[in-house]
Amino acid sequence: MRLQRQFNGQTITLDTHTPLGSGGEGRIYGILEDPNLVAKIYHKPNDEDAEKLTVMYNYPPATAMVSPEMTAIAWPVDLLHTTDNKRQIVGYLMPRVHKATPIHIFYTPKSRREQKPLFNYLYLHRTARNLVASIADLHSSGYIIGDVNESNILVSDTALVTLVDTDSFQVRDPDTGLIYRCPVGKAEFTPPELQGQAFRDLNRTPEQDRFGLAVLIFLLLMEGTHPFSGVYQGSGDPPAIESRVRAGHFVYGTKQVPYQPMPYAPPFEILYPKLQQLFIQCFETAYNNPQLRPDAKTWLIVLKEAEANLITCNQQSEHRYGNHLSHCPWCDRTEKLGGRDPFPSRLAVKQKQNLQPLKRKRKRVLNNKPVPVNNRPLFTPPNRSIFAQPTAKKTLVLPQAPNFYLQNLLGNIFEGVVLGGLWGTSVLSAIIALIVAFVQGKEAIIGGLMVGAMWGAFIGIVISVYLPPPGGLNRVLALIVGGWSGIFVAAVIAGLILGVWNTEPLIGQTLMWGALMGMVWGAVWHLFKPPLSLPHIGRLWGRRGAFVGGVWGSYLGTLGGICLGILAVGWQQFEQTNSNINSTSNSSEIALRIMATAIVAAGVGTIGGSLAGGLFGTVGGAPSLPLSLNLYGRRGAFIGAIWGNFLGAISGAGLGVLAATSFANFLDTSATTGTTSLLIGSIIVSAGIGSIWGMVSGLIWGAFGKL
Repeated sequence: MRLQRQFNGQTITLDTHTPLGSGGEGRIYGILEDPNLVAKIYHKPNDEDAEKLTVMYNYPPATAMVSPEMTAIAWPVDLLHTTDNKRQIVGYLMPRVHKATPIHIFYTPKSRREQKPLFNYLYLHRTARNLVASIADLHSSGYIIGDVNESNILVSDTALVTLVDTDSFQVRDPDTGLIYRCPVGKAEFTPPELQGQAFRDLNRTPEQDRFGLAVLIFLLLMEGTHPFSGVYQGSGDPPAIESRVRAGHFVYGTKQVPYQPMPYAPPFEILYPKLQQLFIQCFETAYNNPQLRPDAKTWLIVLKEAEANLITCNQQSEHRYGNHLSHCPWCDRTEKLGGRDPFPSRLAVKQKQNLQPLKRKRKRVLNNKPVPVNNRPLFTPPNRSIFAQPTAKKTLVLPQAPNFYLQNLLGNIFEGVVLGGLWGTSVLSAIIALIVAFVQGKEAIIGGLMVGAMWGAFIGIVISVYLPPPGGLNRVLALIVGGWSGIFVAAVIAGLILGVWNTEPLIGQTLMWGALMGMVWGAVWHLFKPPLSLPHIGRLWGRRGAFVGGVWGSYLGTLGGICLGILAVGWQQFEQTNSNINSTSNSSEIALRIMATAIVAAGVGTIGGSLAGGLFGTVGGAPSLPLSLNLYGRRGAFIGAIWGNFLGAISGAGLGVLAATSFANFLDTSATTGTTSLLIGSIIVSAGIGSIWGMVSGLIWGAFGKL
């Protein structure tokens, strides 16, 4: 079966003879052309699936691919459509996860002992850490899993975690606000407030994911014991697990519930004390207030601390336990299980003792004695009679997770300001050097530019030898890029030298202005990314059409304005020449006139184009943007120029308003100029400068993958 990739146009062949898996929604197939990819093909593809996948493809989480060898989240890397004229989206491509096993194999004692016998308690902690890190990334990116369960998580032998079945996640389109819901869920991992609800009609929240996450962590660290499983102490048949969850009967909490811990379950006290507090907070304290459930970042902090406090048993090196305990609980558990070690030694595994069946001499119910701490019990289980009085409510002091969203926001702004400031200073330095070289005829600068071009071309050729296509550049392109880069670097150096040695204040002011403009540009560029969730085929209408139409209109209006401005100055010069009008304008004056006219024309063009494009896109439709997940090179340069122009025009117009309102006395040198005229003029000129600056900067930054 042959299908075509949506975004790069490549035709692929599915290995339909040996499907890798099958479910209610579709089948998983290998790709004959690429063993590192698999395809999920839907049984009944529809438009909603295609739209949801488009949003996911264009807004991937930050750490979906940690490295080429490690996939944290099996995210769609491309969509697949039929090769006929209908071009129907029928599925998607995702990374193939090698050498990974479902998480329940690791937390179930029997399967872990038989299949992964050397996966000890330290690795279980590390698995929990990696799991919460991936979920934290998903939540910070605006996604919600919804159907949290053990079958959607794969774990490697080194505790690396991969989330799969990602197309079932709840997805929100950032541009339209439309939510694609998760219609399924598993009762064991569903929070009390959702038990018995129709998931297809519900918008999930991160707090509901946190419940399922806590259940998974509990299963990992408590030998596969569910937090709501226990021996029923009441009359009649034991309630089902969903009834226990709905009632909030956490077996290991501080409140009285009609259950005793399972006979073969580990004591709750083996857990690091702060982990115990988090479980009580999630399953008991937050029962009536889901927002009190610890988030993934909080779990990550405490799990890291718990792992750091694990120590090694003196008797068995594969036994790891918390340093808050006085002796190894796994040695005790091995004895209780009739010598069946939950974490067998390497020698035992070599002798295949882990595969021997359990020999039971007699049936007996094990008492869950508390694990002693410094020869004293850490916790004595109360008499859990259903008629006993409830104990006093405890006040828990929990670690506060930092505001990671604010940190990321400030980090992006800081990075943009630093890079943009350096970029702005460099650009203005290069412009100064070029003006001085070609207007004032400085031969030394021209010679330096030529040397820079030669060195840049040489370095580009060398790089192309070690980084050939498809990952690198071909030699012709490397020669061109390297040559121009060398000229730019040489011009920057020359401009900086002029700024240092020349006492002319105008040069210093120009460099400072370039640094300021670059910092504003860099901050805006790093904060606002291209709208990658937009569809890539056909025209866009309504709000999407208005937005994309405004982007296209700004870009085309800027280009049109620049061209018309240059033509206007050229035509004026031509008319003066033909009319025998004496003109004393030299080449530098003409260049300055062209620059000033082009800036004003670009400002008018970008403002008018964005308004006209937005209006027409609403009612008449707008062409989609040629976006891609990997934006660099020529495509990155093109998208960077379009998007950078749009951001630059908006930023420039905003700075123009600020300048006209805050520094009116400084700008208004004419007594007859009104406030409105000054404001309009400032907006047009600033928008023109910003649009040109953004177009050029975005083109270069986009070419180097800084989108």
